Amino acid sequence: MKSHKTKLIVLIKILTITISGFLLLLSLNNNAYYIKNGQDSLGSFGLIAFLLGWMNLFGAGICWLANPLLIFSWIFQMSGSRKNSFVLAILALFFSLLFLLFGNVLVNEAGQHSEITSYGIGYWLWLGSCGINLIGTLTVYFWTKETGADSHFAQ
Repeated sequence: MKSHKTKLIVLIKILTITISGFLLLLSLNNNAYYIKNGQDSLGSFGLIAFLLGWMNLFGAGICWLANPLLIFSWIFQMSGSRKNSFVLAILALFFSLLFLLFGNVLVNEAGQHSEITSYGIGYWLWLGSCGINLIGTLTVYFWTKETGADSHFAQ
């Protein structure tokens, strides 16, 4: 029979992944940023940025790496590999915050760049998804390390 702490750790994992995943899904339906005159571009829509962001890894697109890092953090969290999940959660938040340092983005296939004038709700939801994941992963990592409680979903 599972101890009370183990059940609580499993609950924290489930809530973390559920809330983080929900925020990520919400971000896909919103603009991540706006360019000149408050306009959006095709790449600023969350779903397009999520699916095609890898195509510009040498510019602001490097921040796209937060997506696979976040997803793999969830997978490691579910499998009980708390250290890997923790490291990936830190990296996911780092890469998502890195987007704030870029002043312009690629806006079309011709290689034209435009200045980012503001960040949309999609970006903040995405950032929140990474942040919630880190907080939950951090909680599980240190609590299981401190208590020695087993936190695998499968058990």
